[in-house]
Amino acid sequence: MPNYRRDGFAGTVSVKTILTTVIVTVFTFVAHETAHAVAAKVLGYDVVATINHVSAVGGIDSTGGRMLVDIAGPLATVLIAAFAAVIARVSGSLIAFWVVFSAAFMRIVAQFVSLSSPNDEMRVSAELGIGAWTLPAAVIVLLVILAFWAGNRARPGIGQLFLGWIGASLAMTAVVFGENYLPSVTF
Repeated sequence: MPNYRRDGFAGTVSVKTILTTVIVTVFTFVAHETAHAVAAKVLGYDVVATINHVSAVGGIDSTGGRMLVDIAGPLATVLIAAFAAVIARVSGSLIAFWVVFSAAFMRIVAQFVSLSSPNDEMRVSAELGIGAWTLPAAVIVLLVILAFWAGNRARPGIGQLFLGWIGASLAMTAVVFGENYLPSVTF
């Protein structure tokens, strides 16, 4: 009989927590990139999409269009996290908490990548003239607040948080390094 301790270090719970966060983090990537693709399509552009990148075929010819496509991914990530946070607060759902956790984790890691290559929020923030780090910082602060708010009701143990971090890290690594091995979709 497996031991189902709430702190997440018992065998079955450990595997479940890691697998849940892997799946939820990959879902977060897919939702984020899908939002970019939908925004580009709505603006009339053909797109090439992978699990970690969307680009308009031939580029986007207007600053406003580029900004809309750039902000669509982070906006979808924040909206999904906010919805999941409400679910976690109402029901105490750990899965809803992991959605918020994964969204925050993804955007925090994206900011580290932005040290060498500006990400979505950074490009929009710079284009708006409010400083390159203003919008990324606001998104991260909002997602971290949502994660704490959701976690206050869902109550993941410290062991589960550690395992969630492992699962999100594994998913992030698989998405980033596996992107070239997965098919791209053009539409």
